[in-house]
Amino acid sequence: MSVQIRRLCRNRVIFTVLVFLFAATVFRFSIYIMNRTENGGISARERLNVIRQMDIDSIEKLKSDKRYKEMAEEILAQFMDDAVCFPVPISTRDPRRFVNYADSWGYGRSYGGERTHEGTDIMADYNVRGYYPVVSISDGIVEKIGWLELGGYRLGIRCKSGGYFYYAHLYDYAEGINEGSQVKAGQLIGYMGDSGYSKVEGTVGNFDVHLHLGIYVMYEGEELSVNPFHLLKRLQIIKANY
Repeated sequence: MSVQIRRLCRNRVIFTVLVFLFAATVFRFSIYIMNRTENGGISARERLNVIRQMDIDSIEKLKSDKRYKEMAEEILAQFMDDAVCFPVPISTRDPRRFVNYADSWGYGRSYGGERTHEGTDIMADYNVRGYYPVVSISDGIVEKIGWLELGGYRLGIRCKSGGYFYYAHLYDYAEGINEGSQVKAGQLIGYMGDSGYSKVEGTVGNFDVHLHLGIYVMYEGEELSVNPFHLLKRLQIIKANY
């Protein structure tokens, strides 16, 4: 009789443990579900990570997906309508000169520590600093100007809808361009160069002449970098003459 009682007690203990483990699993799963959004079960953080890895064309396609529609529209609204011209105009001095660019978004960079490329590099066919003019993609206000270790001489222009266009590695700034200056789309803002990758202001020659273009937006209080490649492809046919 005592053996049966011990066996019964042991079975009850095992059963209790199993019930407890099951309840704990259900509880954790419930918390997981509660932390997800109603947008198709995709959390805000997951949606943000998806957007981070996509180009503008892909983000636009997400507008048809209810899980991403609101986020995609909010991000694109900050700069798409403001971007009206390609940042490097056609040279009337020598129309044979051209620039080229590729989708280098996310490529590895090692200067200043391991990191990824947050922009598109517009490379100069004629590798001479100060030769190619750079114009503003949009109307806006010059929010930042001056030297950065990574970006060299750079300009940051905040467009009317809130997006931030970042122009880096400049050789020089156009006359009258200062912090707080209002600029128009197609207005000369500087000249393409090879400045940067140094704490010493004015350092040049660490890479070929090019313009690094970045696009930054805000989403839920966090700054987000967007791949400019496909925007540049759209603006390719809209060039100012200089």
